[in-house]
Amino acid sequence: MIAGLELLWFKRFFLKKELTHRSHELKALGWNQEDLTRYEDLWDYSQRWGLINLEREDRQFLKKAEKLLPKIQNKKISVKKTIEEKSYYLWLNFYLDEINIFSNSNLPKNKYGVWTLLIEEEIKLLKELQPVMGLPDTLKAKNLFENRKELINKAFSEFDAKNNDKCFNFDEVLNNSEKDVGKNWKSITEKDPEANKTFPIIDSANIEKFRSAIKEDLSLYMKDNYPSLKKDL
Repeated sequence: MIAGLELLWFKRFFLKKELTHRSHELKALGWNQEDLTRYEDLWDYSQRWGLINLEREDRQFLKKAEKLLPKIQNKKISVKKTIEEKSYYLWLNFYLDEINIFSNSNLPKNKYGVWTLLIEEEIKLLKELQPVMGLPDTLKAKNLFENRKELINKAFSEFDAKNNDKCFNFDEVLNNSEKDVGKNWKSITEKDPEANKTFPIIDSANIEKFRSAIKEDLSLYMKDNYPSLKKDL
C-alpha cells in the first residue's frame, strides 16, 4: 500500500494528465541515456496502467524526476480586448456606418451631419484615451446624451446648423438592422427621444471649429467621469 504522503504525490503527478513525457528537460539537466530511457518507459506505463501499479522503487524514481522538473503552469491566458473590439465602440461604429449611408443620399451638397461629427470625435477619443470601457465606464457613458444634446444646441446657436429635410430614425435603424448587433445595445437616443425628430446639418466651412468644440467637451467629460481614466486610481 502506498503511504499517505506518497499517495498525495501520486494524485498530484497522475492527475496532471500531461500530454507527453519531459525527458528532453531531464536531458538538459544532465541525465544519462539509461536513466532517460527508464524514465520514458515508466512514464508511459504510469499513464496507461496507473502509477499505483508500479513497483515502489519505480515510483520513487519518477518522483525524483518530477522534483527536478519545473512545475507546469495551468493558468489560462487572458487576452485583453482592444478598444476597437469593445461592445461600446462597436455600438458607436454601427451608428456611424448607418448615418453615413443615410447621409450619402439624403444631405445637400457641402453639408455634414452633426451626429456624424459627434460620433466620429467620440471614437477618436476612445482610441486616444484608451478607457477600459467595462461596466463602470459604460455606465458613465450613458450620460453622454446630455453632452450630445448641448453640443447639438451649440451647433445651432454658434455654427449655423440647420435641420435637414429628412430625419434619421435612430431607433428604427437599430431595431430593424440585419447586421450582427449586440443583444444589449439600446438606441443612442434612448434618453433623448426628441432627437429622432430632427437631423441637424452644418456647412462644411464650420466643420473643423465644431469638431474642436466636440473634442473639448467630450474629452473633459470622459477624463472626469470614466473610472478607468481617473489618475488617482
